[in-house]
Amino acid sequence: MGIKVESTFVVPAPVDDAWRFLIDVRRVVPCMPGTELTEALDERRFRATARLRVGPVELAFGGEGELYDVDPASRTAKLRAKGRDSKGRGAFQAEMAFGLTPRGEETLARVDTDLTLSGSVAQYGRGAGIVKGVTAQLTSQFAQNLSARIMAGRGAAGEAAAPHGAEAVSGLAVLFATLKAMLRRWFGTRS
Repeated sequence: MGIKVESTFVVPAPVDDAWRFLIDVRRVVPCMPGTELTEALDERRFRATARLRVGPVELAFGGEGELYDVDPASRTAKLRAKGRDSKGRGAFQAEMAFGLTPRGEETLARVDTDLTLSGSVAQYGRGAGIVKGVTAQLTSQFAQNLSARIMAGRGAAGEAAAPHGAEAVSGLAVLFATLKAMLRRWFGTRS
């Protein structure tokens, strides 16, 4: 099962600060919800684990990733990652393209994700765009974590909001947030 998700969000920091943070795997990987950096192989390659809980079922992925096509002049980079569930229930492959644009004292970030799921994990989100919605919610959480970490690093209040560990992401909470967002889009409500 393959999906594509395009996301944009604002980072409350100048583009140079956001860029330095984004290309530092030791700092950016832990911003992904439920993800823990297990090993930085070098400045661009890493190993990590990611956990997602769906009701009583917890999926634990082990994998590796790499930043590539890093272009400081245009502030663009790509990330490829792949991993397998520790209990053999499936795998994922992801390609992400990042682009940062200055917007005054803030930064507009664009992330285009191409995600492929295989095995039984692909079955959990079949139908109604659930996987796409869940991916969008995880990207939103990533943006919040990234912003909190950058602001904490700049000495701003909010260090407590920065992620410090890899607690499993609740699939049900993400699912409910996804369904709420879908209903808002369908019915045009803003609550």
